Amino acid sequence: MKRLFVFTVLTLMTSLAFSQDVPAGAVMLGERSVDFHGDHDVINVGAYDGWFKDIVFWVEKNDLEMFNLVVTYGDGEREKFDTRLIFDPGTRSRVIHLQGKRHISNIAFTFKTVGSWLEGRARVVVYGIR
Repeated sequence: MKRLFVFTVLTLMTSLAFSQDVPAGAVMLGERSVDFHGDHDVINVGAYDGWFKDIVFWVEKNDLEMFNLVVTYGDGEREKFDTRLIFDPGTRSRVIHLQGKRHISNIAFTFKTVGSWLEGRARVVVYGIR
Protein backbone atom coordinates (compact mmCIF):
# COMPACT_ATOMS: atom_id res chain seq x y z
CA MET A 1 0.00 0.00 0.00
CA LYS A 2 2.84 2.37 0.88
CA ARG A 3 4.57 1.64 -2.45
CA LEU A 4 1.38 2.44 -4.35
CA PHE A 5 1.06 5.76 -2.54
CA VAL A 6 4.71 6.69 -3.23
CA PHE A 7 4.33 5.69 -6.90
CA THR A 8 1.16 7.80 -7.24
CA VAL A 9 2.80 10.85 -5.65
CA LEU A 10 5.91 10.54 -7.85
CA THR A 11 3.76 10.18 -10.98
CA LEU A 12 1.75 13.27 -10.08
CA MET A 13 4.89 15.31 -9.36
CA THR A 14 6.48 14.24 -12.65
CA SER A 15 3.40 15.16 -14.67
CA LEU A 16 3.23 18.58 -13.04
CA ALA A 17 6.94 19.22 -13.53
CA PHE A 18 6.76 18.48 -17.26
CA SER A 19 3.42 20.13 -18.06
CA GLN A 20 3.54 22.08 -21.30
CA ASP A 21 0.89 24.74 -20.82
CA VAL A 22 0.86 27.87 -22.92
CA PRO A 23 1.91 30.89 -20.81
CA ALA A 24 -0.88 32.85 -19.12
CA GLY A 25 -2.16 35.78 -21.15
CA ALA A 26 -1.00 34.34 -24.48
CA VAL A 27 -3.11 35.17 -27.57
CA MET A 28 -3.51 32.64 -30.37
CA LEU A 29 -2.11 34.32 -33.50
CA GLY A 30 -2.69 31.54 -36.01
CA GLU A 31 -2.38 27.88 -36.85
CA ARG A 32 -1.42 25.55 -39.67
CA SER A 33 -1.74 21.81 -40.31
CA VAL A 34 1.44 20.54 -41.96
CA ASP A 35 2.02 17.36 -43.95
CA PHE A 36 4.87 14.87 -44.18
CA HIS A 37 7.07 16.51 -46.77
CA GLY A 38 9.98 18.68 -45.65
CA ASP A 39 8.45 21.98 -46.52
CA HIS A 40 8.21 25.71 -45.90
CA ASP A 41 5.05 27.25 -44.52
CA VAL A 42 3.73 30.64 -43.42
CA ILE A 43 1.24 31.47 -40.69
CA ASN A 44 -0.46 34.77 -41.50
CA VAL A 45 -1.16 36.50 -38.23
CA GLY A 46 -3.68 39.06 -39.41
CA ALA A 47 -4.70 42.37 -37.91
CA TYR A 48 -4.50 41.82 -34.16
CA ASP A 49 -4.62 44.88 -31.97
CA GLY A 50 -1.63 45.12 -29.74
CA TRP A 51 2.04 44.53 -29.60
CA PHE A 52 3.78 41.27 -28.86
CA LYS A 53 7.18 40.79 -27.25
CA ASP A 54 7.39 36.98 -27.37
CA ILE A 55 5.97 34.03 -29.30
CA VAL A 56 5.45 30.37 -28.40
CA PHE A 57 4.68 27.41 -30.67
CA TRP A 58 2.43 24.51 -29.68
CA VAL A 59 2.40 21.29 -31.73
CA GLU A 60 -0.35 18.65 -31.66
CA LYS A 61 -1.07 15.28 -33.29
CA ASN A 62 2.44 14.35 -34.52
CA ASP A 63 6.18 14.87 -34.06
CA LEU A 64 7.66 17.88 -35.83
CA GLU A 65 11.05 19.46 -36.43
CA MET A 66 11.00 23.23 -37.10
CA PHE A 67 13.88 25.42 -38.25
CA ASN A 68 14.67 28.63 -40.21
CA LEU A 69 12.09 30.69 -38.35
CA VAL A 70 11.41 34.17 -39.79
CA VAL A 71 9.05 36.70 -38.19
CA THR A 72 7.84 39.54 -40.44
CA TYR A 73 6.64 42.58 -38.54
CA GLY A 74 3.88 44.99 -39.49
CA ASP A 75 6.38 47.50 -40.90
CA GLY A 76 7.90 44.84 -43.22
CA GLU A 77 11.08 44.32 -41.20
CA ARG A 78 12.11 40.68 -40.75
CA GLU A 79 13.78 38.96 -37.84
CA LYS A 80 15.46 35.59 -38.45
CA PHE A 81 15.96 32.96 -35.78
CA ASP A 82 18.53 30.30 -36.58
CA THR A 83 17.01 27.67 -34.37
CA ARG A 84 16.02 24.03 -34.50
CA LEU A 85 12.94 23.13 -32.47
CA ILE A 86 11.89 19.50 -32.02
CA PHE A 87 8.37 18.75 -30.79
CA ASP A 88 6.54 15.69 -29.55
CA PRO A 89 2.73 15.85 -29.85
CA GLY A 90 1.24 18.08 -27.16
CA THR A 91 4.42 20.02 -26.42
CA ARG A 92 5.41 23.65 -26.82
CA SER A 93 8.54 25.56 -27.67
CA ARG A 94 10.51 27.70 -25.32
CA VAL A 95 9.48 31.35 -25.23
CA ILE A 96 11.05 33.07 -28.25
CA HIS A 97 11.89 36.71 -27.53
CA LEU A 98 11.30 39.27 -30.29
CA GLN A 99 13.24 42.49 -30.71
CA GLY A 100 11.05 44.81 -28.68
CA LYS A 101 7.25 44.89 -28.67
CA ARG A 102 6.05 44.63 -32.27
CA HIS A 103 3.02 44.04 -34.49
CA ILE A 104 3.47 40.71 -36.28
CA SER A 105 2.40 40.28 -39.90
CA ASN A 106 3.39 36.65 -40.46
CA ILE A 107 5.64 33.86 -39.25
CA ALA A 108 7.47 31.63 -41.76
CA PHE A 109 9.28 28.40 -40.96
CA THR A 110 10.73 25.28 -42.52
CA PHE A 111 9.54 22.00 -41.06
CA LYS A 112 9.82 18.27 -41.26
CA THR A 113 7.20 15.94 -39.81
CA VAL A 114 9.13 13.14 -38.15
CA GLY A 115 6.29 11.09 -36.67
CA SER A 116 4.13 8.32 -38.07
CA TRP A 117 1.78 9.06 -40.97
CA LEU A 118 -0.80 6.98 -39.07
CA GLU A 119 -0.99 9.73 -36.45
CA GLY A 120 -2.02 12.30 -39.07
CA ARG A 121 -0.77 15.75 -39.93
CA ALA A 122 0.88 17.82 -37.22
CA ARG A 123 -0.97 20.97 -36.16
CA VAL A 124 1.21 24.00 -35.39
CA VAL A 125 -0.31 26.81 -33.32
CA VAL A 126 1.55 30.04 -32.57
CA TYR A 127 0.75 32.24 -29.57
CA GLY A 128 1.81 35.82 -28.92
CA ILE A 129 2.69 37.13 -25.49
CA ARG A 130 2.20 40.83 -24.80
